[in-house]
Amino acid sequence: MGNGSSLHRFNEIFKILKDSGLVSGVTPEKLYDTLEKLGPTFIKIGQILSTRVDLIPSEYCTTLSKLRSNVAPISYEEIEKILNNYYGDINKIFYSIDTEPIGSASIAQVHKAILRSNNKSVVIKIKRPNIDNIIYNDIQLFKKAVSLLHLNRLIKVMDLNEVLDQLYETTMEELNFKVEVSNMIKFKNLHKDSKTIKGPYVYENLCSDNIIVMEYIDGIKINDIELLKGRGYKLDVIANILSEDYIKQAITDGFFHADPHPDNIIINGGNITYIDFGMMGHLSDKNKQLLKNCMKAIIFKDYKDVSRILVSMSTKLDEVDYDCLSDDISTILEEFGDLELESISTTKFISDMFSMLRRNHLVLDKDVTMLIRGIGIIEAVLQKLNPKISLFRVLVRSEESKFEDLLDSNKVKKKSMDVLKSAHDLVTIPNEVASFLKSVNNGDAKFKIELSDSSKHVDKLENLVHEIVLGFVDGCLIIGCVVTNDELIKGIFFGAAVIVSIWLLIKMIIDIIHRGY
Repeated sequence: MGNGSSLHRFNEIFKILKDSGLVSGVTPEKLYDTLEKLGPTFIKIGQILSTRVDLIPSEYCTTLSKLRSNVAPISYEEIEKILNNYYGDINKIFYSIDTEPIGSASIAQVHKAILRSNNKSVVIKIKRPNIDNIIYNDIQLFKKAVSLLHLNRLIKVMDLNEVLDQLYETTMEELNFKVEVSNMIKFKNLHKDSKTIKGPYVYENLCSDNIIVMEYIDGIKINDIELLKGRGYKLDVIANILSEDYIKQAITDGFFHADPHPDNIIINGGNITYIDFGMMGHLSDKNKQLLKNCMKAIIFKDYKDVSRILVSMSTKLDEVDYDCLSDDISTILEEFGDLELESISTTKFISDMFSMLRRNHLVLDKDVTMLIRGIGIIEAVLQKLNPKISLFRVLVRSEESKFEDLLDSNKVKKKSMDVLKSAHDLVTIPNEVASFLKSVNNGDAKFKIELSDSSKHVDKLENLVHEIVLGFVDGCLIIGCVVTNDELIKGIFFGAAVIVSIWLLIKMIIDIIHRGY
């Protein structure tokens, strides 16, 4: 973009912001109108921002979700030029290409075509010329206008510069067609054994940095409820399959569709097919395990453990008051715990959790945030298919089922869950000790011990610590003896437990005789 055009665009952005009324106070409606007037780059940013309940309040997300890209299509002559520049002669690759696009958005344009090699219908996704630079320049100019108008001092809802940086990073990921192709291949491989969840075949040899060629999926959009009913589809079955698979994507695969809105899910024959893989989430093994542990802690109502896990998955922006965090988590989970699982609004739950995290100076890891916002998006899809379904319910019950498969009465369930919680608390003592030591090392836990000058008191304390350690080891050996099925190992644990128990008893008798207590 030349200096003259940059100056013109800057003046345009500056005027729109100045006339927007944001300087006198921001509202969801004002932000919506401003982004729409700013054009394609900011409409795209608004669409992404609408899914970022971790960054802005839920009422802003709801309003911005109504933004639609009404971008004028690139002429077919320009599309043809882009394709010929890469393929040499498109007539050797494609038998025909529809001159009218089936989709025209701010980043790319999509045309249907037929391959010459196999006569199959495909979709060609072509990136808009110079779009990377256009988006970068627009955002930099927007930042300058924000600075001149002092909008960051006036808008308390968000730090505009920080938000723009995050959204730019997300947009650049979506612009990387090589990553999208890789995502499509990985998703398809992870679902190769699924009879219902599919992804389109991608013609990797025909793809480039600016072009993707994939299988054309002809079907019904998942939000076209009346047409689905008319074709005889069972909506509750679709909802169940979709919800269970999304849990699999996140917790089992650690690789999930981060933008599962209705335009990206097609019902085709007996299949549910995802399309558009520009935004995918990757959950690390550490965070996968932490999420599983978090669900168990929620089931057991162990709010201190939930708070510890959330801190482990977050960046601390300031000192965290762990007692306050645990109380906040307890308030939210108790509120939703009083509801039937079918009545829980996942969107509200997510919104409340993110607000609580912001108050406690915590920012969740990016991959966890992407998953949570993906859950929020697909929850809205599920609600249209079956208002009684809740992804939260599916997730919780998938964990509960591991413990409750043999339970059939509420009373037995409650007693069994109490026993399981006690066992859970007992076997996680080493983790709690490790967590405590880590918090001490990080300076998050503080304690004070006062002793007199008498060496006798020090000896008492040392003996007490020795006996606590012996008692802990003895307890671990007894638990090991009970839980193992190997008779040899059981015998070893039993023998060791007897020796340690005798040793501990002797030490206690000696201490009593010498008035050690």
